[in-house]
Amino acid sequence: MKSTIAMAILVAMLVSLAACDIQRGSEQATQGKSGDEGGSQESGRSQTKREQPKKPEMLKGEVAEKPSQERQQKKPEPEPAPRNIPGLTPQVVYLNLENRGFKCSEPELMGHQNEVRWTCEKQETHGEYSVEINSSDANSVRLIEAWVISNEPARADALAQDFLGYVARAPDEGAQPEEAKAWVEQNVGSKVSAEFGGVSYTLGGKAGRRFLELEN
Repeated sequence: MKSTIAMAILVAMLVSLAACDIQRGSEQATQGKSGDEGGSQESGRSQTKREQPKKPEMLKGEVAEKPSQERQQKKPEPEPAPRNIPGLTPQVVYLNLENRGFKCSEPELMGHQNEVRWTCEKQETHGEYSVEINSSDANSVRLIEAWVISNEPARADALAQDFLGYVARAPDEGAQPEEAKAWVEQNVGSKVSAEFGGVSYTLGGKAGRRFLELEN
């Protein structure tokens, strides 16, 4: 009788231990599965976060702006206005030349800036004389070019001294006509420049030719 009771108690204890082991194994399996699912979800979220492109950051003070029309299209600078010889008109020059026997042409339109030119010429026994008057309009003079062409090269300087000295006195307003005339007479035959009364004088020539240019 005692042995039977002891045997029953032992069997009960073994059954209880087996049940505990089964329950513990089930709980561990459940926890492992949950951990795998959580890790998988966390890994997916991390990968999604890494794949999203970063937005470009704008530094402090930077402002996005469109280029203005002034930057896109630079306006061309206007050409400077021609500088004229003060107080001198084409009429004064060619009328004085006509009084000395020159024949002067009608005004001609020259160049892309619509410049006007008058040409006055005279022929004599010892040589030829010519004067060109260049102007941007009928009431101003930009440039005067005077030429002497001698038939006898040895007399070129003598002819040029008289005629080019006369042309040198043409500027009136603020000019120094006598000083300019004396300078021309002394330097005929040389390539030189000087300024009198704000007007530039240039002499030059070769062989039997001599010329004088006047411009502001």
